[in-house]
Amino acid sequence: MACKICGCPEVRWLRVSTVAAQFKCDPKRVRRMIKRGEIEGVRFGGQWRVDHRSLDEYVRRDSVRFSVPDADGEW
Repeated sequence: MACKICGCPEVRWLRVSTVAAQFKCDPKRVRRMIKRGEIEGVRFGGQWRVDHRSLDEYVRRDSVRFSVPDADGEW
C-alpha cells in the first residue's frame, strides 16, 4: 500500500532509488537532500536509506497540495 502523502511504500526506511523513482529525480539529488539536512537519512550497509516520516514532512512543508488549513483551521 502506498503512503497518502508521498506515494512511497509504507515502510520506515526507504531506499534512495525508491524515493528518486517516486519523485522522478536522480538518486544523487536525494543523497544531496540528505546531506543538506532537508530530509533525514542513515547509512545501512553502505547504502543510504531515507526516513519516511522525514520525507512526508518535507512534502507537507514544501508542497502546494498541502498548503491548506487543517480541520482546526490551522495552516
